[in-house]
Amino acid sequence: MSALSHTIGGDLVLTTGAALATVSDAEETRQKILRRLCTNPGGYLWHLDYGAGLPAMVGKAMDAGTIQSVVQQQMATESGVDQTQPVTVTVTSTPSGLFRCDVSYTDSQTQTIQALTYQAS
Repeated sequence: MSALSHTIGGDLVLTTGAALATVSDAEETRQKILRRLCTNPGGYLWHLDYGAGLPAMVGKAMDAGTIQSVVQQQMATESGVDQTQPVTVTVTSTPSGLFRCDVSYTDSQTQTIQALTYQAS
């Protein structure tokens, strides 16, 4: 299956022939996970429980345990993630106030281990 290529916060991507670009397999799953993590709960009208709301946590005191828990819960509902394999979520902060969330999971279509990093201030 394929989907339109769209990374959260960016525009739709065009091919060299000016058609809308599509993605599939591991890249499609990666884009879906980023959208899920960056969508605020209640922001998707047809699925009010969809979304981790990570951007809404920016500017608040970082609670690594809460962020890790929210990301783990969202990864458990993502169809592109092989739920029979472990998902690892590591949240760290820097002295400058940034937080970094590293996620490792197995893509259900390609059966390859994927790494995803989300970083915010």
